[in-house]
Amino acid sequence: MVMLYLLEKEFKQFFRDPGLPKMAIAFPVLMMLVFPFAVSMEIRNIDLVVVDNNRTVASSKLIETCTASGYFDLVGVSDDPDWAMQQMDRNKADAILTIESDFDRSLERGEPLPVGIKVNTINGTKGSIGAGYLTSCVQRFYAEHAPGRQGSTTGAQLDVSPKYYFNTYLDYKLFMVPALIVIAITMLTGFFPALNIVSEKERGTIEQINVTPVNRGIFILCKLIPYWLVAFFVLTACLLIAWWVFDYSCAGSIGLMYFFTAGNILVTAGMGLLISNYSDNAQQAMFVTWFFMMVFMLVSGIFTPIASMPGWAQAITYLNPMRYYADAMRGIYIKGSTLADVWTDAAGLLAIGTAMVSWAILSYKKTT
Repeated sequence: MVMLYLLEKEFKQFFRDPGLPKMAIAFPVLMMLVFPFAVSMEIRNIDLVVVDNNRTVASSKLIETCTASGYFDLVGVSDDPDWAMQQMDRNKADAILTIESDFDRSLERGEPLPVGIKVNTINGTKGSIGAGYLTSCVQRFYAEHAPGRQGSTTGAQLDVSPKYYFNTYLDYKLFMVPALIVIAITMLTGFFPALNIVSEKERGTIEQINVTPVNRGIFILCKLIPYWLVAFFVLTACLLIAWWVFDYSCAGSIGLMYFFTAGNILVTAGMGLLISNYSDNAQQAMFVTWFFMMVFMLVSGIFTPIASMPGWAQAITYLNPMRYYADAMRGIYIKGSTLADVWTDAAGLLAIGTAMVSWAILSYKKTT
């Protein structure tokens, strides 16, 4: 009966708040409908300037091949390299393709094409990816138009035909959907509990609980349960949006995704309550929670692969609960991983979550 009354109190406090229920609905919708389009590693609309010193049908076909790819917007064609550099200096061009005067003769003889590529790397990611796109267009043109290239095995060339599993068309939105679900759930279930106890401290209502014989373990558990339901609601909303809007569905067990979400709540809600125990006001709790959330996200492998980090950074990620949650959610959603495939992630989450909740219970003091 004590737990039922405490849960009733928690839900009344949550729904009486003018902002929290609205945020719980708006945040996952915003994350799933805006971020997949805004946060994308696919670069398009690359402004291209061509310095054509050849002016033949062959050079025109190369320009057409580049513009037909859909990644480049042709700014202009000229035979003046100084003009092209001026366009790049003024940020009117992201890449310059230079076609030398003997381009058509080299193509007819099957020799390496005399072309040059310059990219503007003020934005390093856009520059490197744009250079790769442009190089790929030149290689495709050479393979299609050089005499004797089709099916040729001269020069002991190795024909590599890549095949992509799980994300066949390398759609970046499919890769980001499970990551955005992780971010939405972690942010909400981290901030809400952090504001819970400290808000009761500011209102003075926590003193009414402290004078009762309520066990602090039951008290903390009743604080956790509402955020499990909030997280399950957010996960359901995100999965439905991914299905309706992007036509992406989970390749694995949806029940397993809920299992890992429940384990993640032990970590995030436990950490939020722990921070709330040590905070004197809401502003302090918000700043501390934001600090830890940013660190967790940056070293979780959501934005950059963990394998590309230095060794000391990879070692730190083993203490990051988001590493386990993000890895499991991506494996289940994209690859259809089973519990046998991601049991190490489950063990890591449960271990850190148990430690967080235990610390939150032990650190809660009913007296000052």
